[in-house]
Amino acid sequence: VMEFSVTDEGYPYIIMELLPGDSLRDRMRSRPAEVGRKFLPIVRQIASALAATHKKQIIHRDLKPDNIMLVPDEEAPGGERVKLLDFGIAKLASEDEEGGSSVKTRTGQLLGTPTYMAPEQCRGTEELTDKVDVYALGILMYEMLTGRPPFRSTGVGELMAMHMFADVQPIQTLLPSIDPALQTLLASMLTKSAQVRPTMERVAEALVGISETGIAAGGASVAGAGSGSGFELAAT
Repeated sequence: VMEFSVTDEGYPYIIMELLPGDSLRDRMRSRPAEVGRKFLPIVRQIASALAATHKKQIIHRDLKPDNIMLVPDEEAPGGERVKLLDFGIAKLASEDEEGGSSVKTRTGQLLGTPTYMAPEQCRGTEELTDKVDVYALGILMYEMLTGRPPFRSTGVGELMAMHMFADVQPIQTLLPSIDPALQTLLASMLTKSAQVRPTMERVAEALVGISETGIAAGGASVAGAGSGSGFELAAT
């Protein structure tokens, strides 16, 4: 919010940034192959932005494609600037004795979108850390690469149980030519234990070191992963 006031007629208003672009959700539906080609520039910006908010002890808690805007910007990697939206359930965390950050919620209170909720969110754990955003980004990356999230169900309870107890299908079984470094990073982000997951800062650093194509050296391009999604990682 850049400004807020009341008009001469007594109507309150707020002024916000105009974002002339697409949500990542819309882009994944309409131009999935393009999402595949721009995968790394997009996720690097997401991770960098979240690492910055985590340094301020702010946890998003509802990261999903609908809350990510892609705005044309010639100076940004891939020609688009990533904007993170809807911090409506974000919380200001407090530093714990070990230097991490956590936020307390009401016991049993479930906040977030089930497809992208970390196991500890699904359990209604009282104290959540910034690792919930790491898990959500891992789910999002998996979906961007394969055309589907790792867990799907028509029932919310069953979906949440999958997050807590089911194993994620290794992404290399769907994308055999994926860069091993990217494969390892994704697996670490999707571990059930929050303590084992990397920090968002570490994720951002690891993404910088991954090859631009996301394909292992000598690997062929991968197209149409995820049951005909049309996603593509093209080797150059």
